[in-house]
Amino acid sequence: MSVERQPSASTQEKESHNGNSPTLQKTNTTATKKRKLPPFLDHFNTRDLKILFRCSVAFWVTSLLIVIEPTLQTFGNATFFGCIVVVFLPPSGVVLVFLLGAFTMILGMGLAWAWGVVAMKAAQATRPQAETLARLQALGIQAAKNTGATTYSPASVLVYNGFMLDTRVTVTFFCMLSLFIYFMARLRIKAPKFALTAIFAWIVTDVFLTIGPLLPSFQGTIPQVLIKPAAAAIAISLACSMLIFPESTSHMTLFGMHKLVTSMASSLDLTRSFLNNYPDTSHLESMQALRAGVLGGWAALEPAFGFLSFDLSFGHWSAQDIASLREPVRRVMIGSMSLLAFEILQGRSRDRMKQLASNDIRTQELAGKEDKQKKHTYGRHQVMQSLNLVDALREPEAVQSVSDSYQALSRASDPLLEACKSAFQAMAHSIHENNSRRWFGRMSAEQFAEMRQSHVDVLEHLREERAKFPDVANEALFASHQHLFDENGRFHGQTSERRKLGGMFFGFNFEDRLLILAAALERALEQITLLEKERTKVRIWFPTGLRKFGAWAFGGSRAPAIGASSIDDMPQADKATIEELQQSFKRVHKPTRKRNKISSVILGFGQWLRNDEGIFALRVLVATLAAAIPAVCTTSAGFYYREKGLWALIMAQTGTASFSAEFNFAFTTRIFGTITGGVLGMLGWYIGSGSGTGNPYGLGAVLAVYAVILMWFRLYTPPQLLQAVMIGGATVILVIGYGYIDTHIPTYGNPGWGYEVFWRRTVLVLVGFAISFIVTLLPWPSSLSRNIAHKLSGVLDNEADHYAALLSSWSDLDSHDKHTVAVEAVTIQLAGQLNALSGPIGSLKFELSSSVFDSTTCGRIKSIAEFINYQLAHLHIRAATLTPELRHRFTNASGILDHRSIADVMVVMSIVAQSLKTGDPLPARLPTPLLKKCLEHGHGTAVENLTIDVLKKEGVRGYTVCMSAYLGFLSGIDELVLALKEAVGEAHHIPDDLKLA
Repeated sequence: MSVERQPSASTQEKESHNGNSPTLQKTNTTATKKRKLPPFLDHFNTRDLKILFRCSVAFWVTSLLIVIEPTLQTFGNATFFGCIVVVFLPPSGVVLVFLLGAFTMILGMGLAWAWGVVAMKAAQATRPQAETLARLQALGIQAAKNTGATTYSPASVLVYNGFMLDTRVTVTFFCMLSLFIYFMARLRIKAPKFALTAIFAWIVTDVFLTIGPLLPSFQGTIPQVLIKPAAAAIAISLACSMLIFPESTSHMTLFGMHKLVTSMASSLDLTRSFLNNYPDTSHLESMQALRAGVLGGWAALEPAFGFLSFDLSFGHWSAQDIASLREPVRRVMIGSMSLLAFEILQGRSRDRMKQLASNDIRTQELAGKEDKQKKHTYGRHQVMQSLNLVDALREPEAVQSVSDSYQALSRASDPLLEACKSAFQAMAHSIHENNSRRWFGRMSAEQFAEMRQSHVDVLEHLREERAKFPDVANEALFASHQHLFDENGRFHGQTSERRKLGGMFFGFNFEDRLLILAAALERALEQITLLEKERTKVRIWFPTGLRKFGAWAFGGSRAPAIGASSIDDMPQADKATIEELQQSFKRVHKPTRKRNKISSVILGFGQWLRNDEGIFALRVLVATLAAAIPAVCTTSAGFYYREKGLWALIMAQTGTASFSAEFNFAFTTRIFGTITGGVLGMLGWYIGSGSGTGNPYGLGAVLAVYAVILMWFRLYTPPQLLQAVMIGGATVILVIGYGYIDTHIPTYGNPGWGYEVFWRRTVLVLVGFAISFIVTLLPWPSSLSRNIAHKLSGVLDNEADHYAALLSSWSDLDSHDKHTVAVEAVTIQLAGQLNALSGPIGSLKFELSSSVFDSTTCGRIKSIAEFINYQLAHLHIRAATLTPELRHRFTNASGILDHRSIADVMVVMSIVAQSLKTGDPLPARLPTPLLKKCLEHGHGTAVENLTIDVLKKEGVRGYTVCMSAYLGFLSGIDELVLALKEAVGEAHHIPDDLKLA
């Protein structure tokens, strides 16, 4: 439904190349580098500016409710709360997604209101009516005596000073409302998607908790002072979502898909740089960053597919058509990530060999540098065993073989790389054109046919280059290694000299992965051209969710999408297949101890209380009691009400964290956000009002400017700073809102305006954080580093399960597509879990912990676990394509089914996973390096029959890919052991020169 236009794929490619292409950086060193803005400022494009405009209008219109007299009188002294709602939930996305977010917010406020009313009824019933009437009579007498002593109602002043407090009423309030707060806190940790439900439920409950016990009678509508402006803000935001540059789910999905395809296209430039500049590894960080970005883009895109069936859109493609692109694009992503994983493997291997060579223990020993004062070398035995392997790989023949192979492939693969790049551009162009030409600028029938024909030409060119590439690449590889074969095409080296063919095998591996990417691009472009052929006109597409539900409920079949004959040939990763595969990964057999029902219930309840959700909820409950009790004490109730202690209570609740690292970072950033927001609020107040008591026109103009500034930072600030931005925005509107309300609705407890509001707000934030600081640190919070280490241990356990499932099904492996897709889906899921740890690992620098797992160690282990995940998945998928003969040959050469090898791998992975959980040191002697043992196992494989004709067979390529993936898997485990030993240390040392007596 959006009319936005985006730059073409080719234009975006040129722009990305001008700033980021490693090739251009190498060849054009004299060119000046384009200076880039920080990420949160680099959003000067059409779509982001439209979203900013929509959110700014919503914030500004909501803020005008403060300075419009009728709405201010109707909503009361918390009219500014609507702006806080917009800051928390801006209308930045799809209407349906905004509605879901608004629903969770309203759900929290509604539940809190309902439970607060019940609590108030119950609390008021605990005090006899006769005592209530007597106390009211005393209130009237005292109010009459205080007449004239204050400009406010004497009776109201007495009530808010705690004149009507009763212990029975207060205890009932606190018991019932504290129980509700406890469960909301558990919900916040258990279901992060309901964070808004918990936060706004706390806010409404806090009103009942701090004001309810003071009131002389039942008043169930006291939270409407917050709910009215919140409801108005949601309505305004919804109107802006629907009327100002609205976006349908299909539009957002296609935009995300276009962005993902464009990102993947840039990987081909990195591939060219890898081939041209090998063995230079300066591109390694760029590849890892690109891989993380693509995975993040896919993780952000995938949930949108779930909303497509409920989408009402206008355009060429229906929601079902867009959903039909999900699997082809996912296959392209798998192919692109596979190619990047191979290139990252090469870079990691070279960096690792350089590191081992620079710290050669043998040289140090010969030079007499090893002494007691020298720092201990962790994994000494493993390093010593690996050095001989490093020497072999660094021999001139082996290095030259790899260099020659990549140089040959650089020329041979250029046409296919260009064809793949054209395919990426065609996909991006088609997605962009179908997404941007919905309302205006539509192409004529001739232009549309011309566009489709150009895409068909690109597809045909890709097919031709893909068909030619194996022969061209093989000829180039054989030509670069011709000196290793005699005139009959037979390898004339010895078995121990097979390393001279290493470059050729690396070349086969690269060739295979590039062909996988080309095949995935071909299938994706086929589907796009098929859609372009059938969908030539724009139309309104109504939601299909209800129809699909009815078809499922009554046993009907789902209506096929366009081109179903082609789509049915493309395997789909259905949920049942993925769950079946996951269950095969988790084959755990352990004895169970039978307990009686009573002990089981007690143990289960105890575990429920002390798990992560329970500990966090208990902290929130303690913080609530500490911050709320002064509100119901006779000596402090008036001071608490006048100084708006409610905001200190809210900050104490929202500032409580599960881990000290989170709290330390949040404390620093939120204080900074509060001070910055307060200063901006003061400036806005004095600019808009001068020395007066609030000019509605001046403040309206200031708020229009502030709306753009605040929404810019709210939308585009990095996630780790988002809480600081939100509290800063809330402080801005509090300073301005309280100042205007204080001068236009004078009530008891108004703090003043300008500077008065600022310093009081700052003090409240500090008090709230002081309370949360105490409850977070006493008792000492859980260590975030240990939590991350446990999650990394779980990932390694899953990878060990995957390894076991692969071995157990080795004899039954086939090329069944659904199983392959399921393996890919599980691998992406595991990669997403690892990618989600990047933020917590980065915040470890703020943690005060005794754990040995710091940010650097956890980041390194995470990177190795990602590498193992990709290698293991590639081995699983590619081994299913081998013929029984080649699979048998691979088994003999690699020893993958050797019982001792299996035991070694399982033992090492289990010990490493356990050490991550406990932090205990690893044994000095482990069955590592696994890579060296595997290569030694294959030394007996004869090479007498190794000829060029044998190597030209198509299956040999898959064989070399499997061997590379398996060796990469083993090398990853070896590297993991060394990385972990540097963190946890070693135990059970045995001398290297140990001999039999």
